[in-house]
Amino acid sequence: MASKTDIVSLKWVIGLMNKQAENAEAALVEYGNDLGNKKPILRCMWAVHQITSTLRALGMKKGEMLTLEMERSLNYLYKDKVTGERRKLTMGGLMQALKVIPAYLAHTQNVRMDTGRGLEQYVNDLRRWVGERPRPQAFFFHIDIDPQAGISAGASPASDEEIKSRANVMLALYLEMAKQALRRRNVGESMKTVARVARKMQVLFAGAPTERFWFAMVGLCEGIAGGLIVPDECIAQIFKAGAFSIKYAREHGARIDEAIDYDSYLQQMLYYVACCKSRPVHIAGVRNTFGIDDDTIDASSRGLIHIDALVTALSGALEQLNRVVDYVNAHDLTALDQASDAPECTALDAIDAAQYRLVAAGQVTHADALKQVYVQLEALYRGDYQGNTHKLQSVVNEIIRGIVDVKLDLEHKLEHGLCSSFSSREFELRESVTNATFTQMALVENYLHQILRRKALKSALEKKPLGPESVLRLTLALHRHLNKSDRGHEELRRAVRDADNGEPDIDLLYSLARDFLDQLEDMPDRKAISLSLQLLTEIAGALSFAGMEREGAIIEQCHKWLSAASKAGSVREDDAFRCFADAFAQIEMHLQRSVIDPLDDTSHMLAFAEQRAAELDDWIAELSAGADVVAAAPATSGARHEAHPVQDADIPVQFREVFIEESEEIVAELVRLASIWESEPEANQVLRDIRRHFHTFKGNGRAVGANILGELGWAAQDMLDRVLDGELAPTDEVQNLVHEVVAALPGLVMSYRRADGLDIEHTRQLTNRCFALASAGAEDLARELPAADIALARPGAGATQTETLSH
Repeated sequence: MASKTDIVSLKWVIGLMNKQAENAEAALVEYGNDLGNKKPILRCMWAVHQITSTLRALGMKKGEMLTLEMERSLNYLYKDKVTGERRKLTMGGLMQALKVIPAYLAHTQNVRMDTGRGLEQYVNDLRRWVGERPRPQAFFFHIDIDPQAGISAGASPASDEEIKSRANVMLALYLEMAKQALRRRNVGESMKTVARVARKMQVLFAGAPTERFWFAMVGLCEGIAGGLIVPDECIAQIFKAGAFSIKYAREHGARIDEAIDYDSYLQQMLYYVACCKSRPVHIAGVRNTFGIDDDTIDASSRGLIHIDALVTALSGALEQLNRVVDYVNAHDLTALDQASDAPECTALDAIDAAQYRLVAAGQVTHADALKQVYVQLEALYRGDYQGNTHKLQSVVNEIIRGIVDVKLDLEHKLEHGLCSSFSSREFELRESVTNATFTQMALVENYLHQILRRKALKSALEKKPLGPESVLRLTLALHRHLNKSDRGHEELRRAVRDADNGEPDIDLLYSLARDFLDQLEDMPDRKAISLSLQLLTEIAGALSFAGMEREGAIIEQCHKWLSAASKAGSVREDDAFRCFADAFAQIEMHLQRSVIDPLDDTSHMLAFAEQRAAELDDWIAELSAGADVVAAAPATSGARHEAHPVQDADIPVQFREVFIEESEEIVAELVRLASIWESEPEANQVLRDIRRHFHTFKGNGRAVGANILGELGWAAQDMLDRVLDGELAPTDEVQNLVHEVVAALPGLVMSYRRADGLDIEHTRQLTNRCFALASAGAEDLARELPAADIALARPGAGATQTETLSH
């Protein structure tokens, strides 16, 4: 499909391209003063080539068409292929082209599209002076059309098999008939055949973007067959694109060939249809569908108006409105209605002058608004509202509101572009909410990255690294922490550097890494998640308040997944989290670009974010309900999902024995550690090791499909997490429950070898008791979160270094 012009990048490089145009112009003038010196031509050619390369990178094919002709003309001048009068004409054409480049770049930035408007004259003048045939005007034609015009609503393309079969039959016939028409042989019959093929392709691709390409081709063929349109190189390219499209359909069915710029070819066909003097059936249908009238050609052929001229007109209108505002501030409008003498006309004159300037700048809506203000103010001067105080006050308010609204909108357009679709008030609201939202999103990113960094380090330290892969895994996890600052932990940094250089001291590295993990002062994972959930709720509410309902719905979906994943103990770097990160990052980029360039089309970012957010529902369905099985979660906005106990999956035979053997090792270590902890039941290193083994038990169980036993590991881990975080005291009840779970594990593990299987009821009873005890010790983890108004007022608070949530 059409390659879209990168308007944001154009905004960055437009100044550089204008500077290159100035350099080229200066070099061309220097060459004109001394035709024997060819060095200025080379400098001019280099500057133009830089512009050409930039236009190509931006996807501005029509603008590139002009600079390529300029390069050709400069090459002819350098090689003395044009002399005498033609040399003068060529240099004049180059000078005019250099003058139009800044205007065209400003036009493209303003309308946000590479339309080709105003370029045909300059391109073809250059071609004429060097002896080349002019380009068809269709290459430079552009009209605004509805994105759905010519596409059947609710329709869908035929099946791949049918399209492939029919395209295979039609390709050779289409090619032969198109060639005959281009060679002016049997034009009428050949075009009727091509039109029939185009009609069949239109039906096959009903509802697809290519449908209107074939629809317009039917009208084009009718015009050629009737002698209304004369085939040229542009029409030859259109037919060639049609042949490639049929060939692609023969091989790929209903899939659209992204390499073909259908929208550009559609515009070219519409030019020929618009040029037809008579209107037979199909041409009339095309004209009606795409809104072509008798003025279309003239409107599209108008020359460029430099953006500076429009800005001057708007600035003039704004100046006049400032005079009106000064007048209103200096006079009581309600008193003017009662004045007996003739009022001053200063305000009316200024409003009238502002109207003319707005019309000149194409701001008809604002001109109409001022016209209404003019009428009301004139009636006020005439005394039309005498005796009606209520009506008088209402009219005065409308006058003031009308003037202020137009003034604010003009200031907004002068700052953000003439095509801004937002009013100043709408944009200010979106901008303030978006800027405040960035602070909240940065906090969410920090909290979640903190969790992932710590989990990665804990996972890497579960066993002492023995080989290069495990050492690399540990050093990568350490880098994620150490790269947050370039100071501190020098001994650990040296050990990491030695490992990176292939000379690891594994014992020293492992010991230092364990000490580093114990010294981390990050907040507990559950508290970080709880704060993130509250922030996501605030972000979704703020976005919805600002009218960004789609963005708010995506954040709500992210909140729903994070809440469910935290209850299931499944917040980790996996496909589900990457899905969450994609949705979150796309929303963040969408909001950032909407502030940088309000006119930028970021719908593709929003659509991708919605797609990834919708996929989170599938991941939520696969999560365990965690503590929700024991007690229903608070009825927050979309945070809960249906509570249901987990079930074991079919464990593959080859994994069953491995799981049992590893579990026996973990159970043996848990029995040893539990007996040690009983003598000193505190939140100490022994309890951390017990918690770590339950975490491993959870992961191993879920990995092979022993989900019920894995859920018991998660429930015990969750309970001990609260003890380690200081939320739950290590009471006798906690100690007894840990003892019961550890005592039951050997038999539960061995039950996977027996025919009767796992004692599900007893396992779930232990699981629910752990969850219930953990919930009893829960506290308000979000109590330290700053209030929304404080966070909005202090954008930098709490948001230190942040990382982008992406994979």
